[in-house]
Amino acid sequence: MLAVKQDACHRHTPRCRAARKEYAVRVLTGGVCEGLQYLNPLNPATWPHKAKLIAAFATLYVVWGTTYLAIRIGLDAQWPPAAFAGLRLLPAGLILLGISRVRGVSMRVSRRDLRTIIMVGLLLLVGGQYGTYLAEQYIGSGLTALIVALLPLWIAGAESLLPDMERPTARGYLGLVLGFAGLGILLAPRIAGISGSGTELLGIGIEILATWLWTTGSIVSKRRPVKADALVATGYEMLAAGAALVLIATVRGEWSQISLTPAGVGSLVYLILIGSCVAFTAFVWLLRHAPASKVMTYAYVNPVVAVFLGWLVLSEPIDGWMIAGMAVIVTGVALATSAPTRPGRRGTIEHIAEPSEV
Repeated sequence: MLAVKQDACHRHTPRCRAARKEYAVRVLTGGVCEGLQYLNPLNPATWPHKAKLIAAFATLYVVWGTTYLAIRIGLDAQWPPAAFAGLRLLPAGLILLGISRVRGVSMRVSRRDLRTIIMVGLLLLVGGQYGTYLAEQYIGSGLTALIVALLPLWIAGAESLLPDMERPTARGYLGLVLGFAGLGILLAPRIAGISGSGTELLGIGIEILATWLWTTGSIVSKRRPVKADALVATGYEMLAAGAALVLIATVRGEWSQISLTPAGVGSLVYLILIGSCVAFTAFVWLLRHAPASKVMTYAYVNPVVAVFLGWLVLSEPIDGWMIAGMAVIVTGVALATSAPTRPGRRGTIEHIAEPSEV
């Protein structure tokens, strides 16, 4: 149904009355009549700014929380990890570059920027994201999300050791302590043999290593900022990482292991279109229209969504240790990401928020 927002256009202006009558009988993608904007619910570009903010935050909160579940469903449907991750990234990268081309953004990058883009793509998406696929072979999607939730803490801790990066304040350090205490709560029953298994410890170890590699990629991207548009740079990162993962899948002989089931294909399509393209586009838009501290709140909403969906859809177990660990981790991440920072000892490199999506 056509919604009309009156701005500078007067209700009784003949020209505007004629425009209302003309456009009330058809669906519009949006138009302006001397300040009168026509809104189409199916076209986000015509929505009011507040509606766009709500939709973009909802996308980050929900969609990036569901990617852990989608990965686990794909792995359970016999998608081998390297092939699964590679086939997700290659189409997603091409789509993002296509969107950039339609927007008229330059696709050219300098040799220096290209080297940085490839390095960051390998660290973030091969080292970090592919590590999540490997880890979810041994641990549930909810537990994986809780470990990934520690990413802002690893990044803040690593930055505090570098003289030209921002350092946490006292509240930020308290968040670091709480967050890592939450990780200890998750590990304690598995180390003591109270619950869990040795294979879960293996999966947790793989995911922690993956977060370290993602942290390294994030710091490299901050220390070597590129001039290319964010979507263009991300598209090239996905292509570079996707090509590397296809090579890994080929060396490991994974292509013959793929089983084309509805669940597997559906999870792959969802991760390509929604998990990567839609969610990342929303992330980039939010960075331009909302404070980075607000945008990063997805980091402590995603794990709660992931844990709930893992329990609801896949019946993944949730015990008291996991609930306690989740509460402590989320509190720590909330404190750390919302706390102000101090300049580095040798000045501060401009902070660029990095997504921690999978």
